Amino acid sequence: MPKVKDIVEIIESRAPLEYMLEFDCAGLNVGDMQSVVMGILIAQNVTYSTIEECAQAGANLLITHHPCVFGEEPDEYMQSLVAKAKERGLILYSCHTNLDCCKDGLNDFVANKLGMTSVSVIDGCARCGDIKPARLSDLAEQVGKALDDGCVKYVGDGEKMIRKVALCTGAGARDEALVLFAKDNGVDCIIGGESKLSIALMAKDLGVGVIDVGHFTSEIACIEIFKEWLKDYAYMTKVSKTDLDPYKPIK
Repeated sequence: MPKVKDIVEIIESRAPLEYMLEFDCAGLNVGDMQSVVMGILIAQNVTYSTIEECAQAGANLLITHHPCVFGEEPDEYMQSLVAKAKERGLILYSCHTNLDCCKDGLNDFVANKLGMTSVSVIDGCARCGDIKPARLSDLAEQVGKALDDGCVKYVGDGEKMIRKVALCTGAGARDEALVLFAKDNGVDCIIGGESKLSIALMAKDLGVGVIDVGHFTSEIACIEIFKEWLKDYAYMTKVSKTDLDPYKPIK
């Protein structure tokens, strides 16, 4: 049976921790690298349900995109997740912003899924590229279908033709620097999640379109990436059935 370090070596050979952004806490969050892996569950998030699902499946390694700890003083919910994982004897490992930034990681995967071409790296994580020309409103609909996201919204003139986009999965649409990059580099629209009002207003004033997608839906492709990277351990790997998008459309 493999040890945790054997699994981690495979992941970090593709998404080295050196690519992790400064605020991040990716890597081994709970457990020991020398522990023997009895089974693996992959999910986007650590939650009470994925912890219990992992234990019920007879697995002891939960690999997620999002870590369950952030900063020096994790909040009460995060602390309870750590305590629950320890109580169930689980190992928690996360591959977060290093997965966002690495080659063939999340942003590259989603860029390909959206049909972007001539893709280049903006700042490590974000990607810039061309896209089949479409009106902003139509492109927002296309993005929603590609990501299976019924809650997509957009900022800007829906009739504006979009030819060049900047993409940053997760909370990318709340990045002021990405909007300014778009304005200065002929990018018609940014695609990302969690835009806030001040950023939306700024983008509108600057003539930059925004397609706001769900954080969950823009990053659930992490599952496909983990499955591919860990294909040699497919016999002991399961995909979470309980880690679902918490947001539901009203129609």
